[in-house]
Amino acid sequence: MNRWIYFGFALLVSACSPPTQAPLVTDANGQTAIQINTSGLTCYESTCLEITRGSVRAIGHKRARIPKGIDVISGTVTPDEFKRMRQSAMLAGGPGSGNR
Repeated sequence: MNRWIYFGFALLVSACSPPTQAPLVTDANGQTAIQINTSGLTCYESTCLEITRGSVRAIGHKRARIPKGIDVISGTVTPDEFKRMRQSAMLAGGPGSGNR
């Protein structure tokens, strides 16, 4: 019985842990860049995005195109580009938003 209580507690604690922050790197120009994960979530400043070559998606929202001028193929984006992608993803609408 105690084993199930400990298991439930461990499950609860692991579900409440914050997402890991994406690593910050310095690009060739000396600017800070966010290293993106193209096979899962990329989290920065408590915002998580699912980024692929041509689209971006916020959790609970539909996919949106990557805004023009942002190159995700390099594997890094600037903090401003990440914010632009977040804005684009949030404007895509969620399930039940009327976009069918």
